[in-house]
Amino acid sequence: MSEAAAAHRRFGEALAALAMALALLYAPWIGGVSPVAPHHTLSERFDLPAFPSVAWLESLASVCQVAALALAVMPAWPAKQRWAVLGAGVALAAVYQIAIGRPSWWLYAYSFLSGAGLLAVLFFTAAAFLGPHRRLAGHLLGGLGVFIAFGVVTRTFLDFSSAQAEPALDWTALLLDRAAVGFSPSVWAYQAAPPGSALRVLLAIAYETLPVAMFAVFALETRAPQRLPFGLFRGLIACGFAAALLYAITPVTGPAYALAKAFPHQVDALLAQAPTWLATAPGQFAPRNAFPSFHLAWALMAALLCWRQSLPVRAAFGVYAGLIAAATLALGEHYLVDLVAALPVLAAIFALCIEGVNWRAPARRHALAGGIVLYVVWAVLLRPGPALAAAGVPLLLPAWCALNVAAGSYWLWRLLRAWESGDAAAR
Repeated sequence: MSEAAAAHRRFGEALAALAMALALLYAPWIGGVSPVAPHHTLSERFDLPAFPSVAWLESLASVCQVAALALAVMPAWPAKQRWAVLGAGVALAAVYQIAIGRPSWWLYAYSFLSGAGLLAVLFFTAAAFLGPHRRLAGHLLGGLGVFIAFGVVTRTFLDFSSAQAEPALDWTALLLDRAAVGFSPSVWAYQAAPPGSALRVLLAIAYETLPVAMFAVFALETRAPQRLPFGLFRGLIACGFAAALLYAITPVTGPAYALAKAFPHQVDALLAQAPTWLATAPGQFAPRNAFPSFHLAWALMAALLCWRQSLPVRAAFGVYAGLIAAATLALGEHYLVDLVAALPVLAAIFALCIEGVNWRAPARRHALAGGIVLYVVWAVLLRPGPALAAAGVPLLLPAWCALNVAAGSYWLWRLLRAWESGDAAAR
């Protein structure tokens, strides 16, 4: 199928999954178990109580920022027109930051993306009613709506997870990290990028702009759907449902949340104590969403979905995935084992989502079964008793982590090769 003839993937599957997620999130709120419902998150995200106001406009612009890169990579409109819109948005955001007197305004990349994104959304809205690309613009706006809905669902789940304040397995995650590499990678990374440093600012920007990168993949999918092994929204939502399940089995919050004052300077004293489940401070926002790292899984998924894009695009998403991995450690959001376990889990999710590969194909069956098996072993290892025993066996944890990285990478490569073979046969 030629790129010109390729049809856009429909949103029906994503909308059905989001409807299911909304029902699952409203159930505990109606039952009095959860203090927050999706409509609360939506109101907060758009700052609806402040409508109309500058605060509301800022919130709207921040939601629209994901559209900036989408317009940048969409060749249906002339490059000069696209870059004029985006440049005007950046200039508008800069003028606004200066006008409100924000110190070091040039560091606020979010504001530049927000200004460019807001004008990009206005551009797509106008194009959906006028001009030769109405269907394309409408599809991009529809994708933006689905993406925003996914963000609302995700944030509501995180608030629910935080409010439940279940005991967390951070002590054992810290122990397994130490046993795997001989030191605490999260402590090392945090100290290598201390608060206020330029490196930390760079990593924080990379971490917070993950939605922008993901929506850019949707824009690339819109350009040529057949170049992706499956649709972005299928992958996003499959990861979301998997995360909700896995976080309930292996609740880990991340060192900046569960270790409190012990992180980063007193982790040795913490590990000297008896193995235990950890609690977080009452009222603290500390969702159990660290193991495995779906921040890294989503960034890797974005890079792998671009498998058949141009070399510069593949390189950009590959570098970005590396920045996300570094940011998760340096910002105290994850342990190294969270990142290691993400690879086989992502392979299993890829096996569920991939198109054009027979369910009986070895590549698909092995990735699905292997990813599940490796995660189950992790779930056992994270319990205090098994973690303490495993940490006492020399070279066991380094070998186990190496196996996860090698197996996860191999399964993902085989899946992509199988997809390419099937796509070539179809042509």
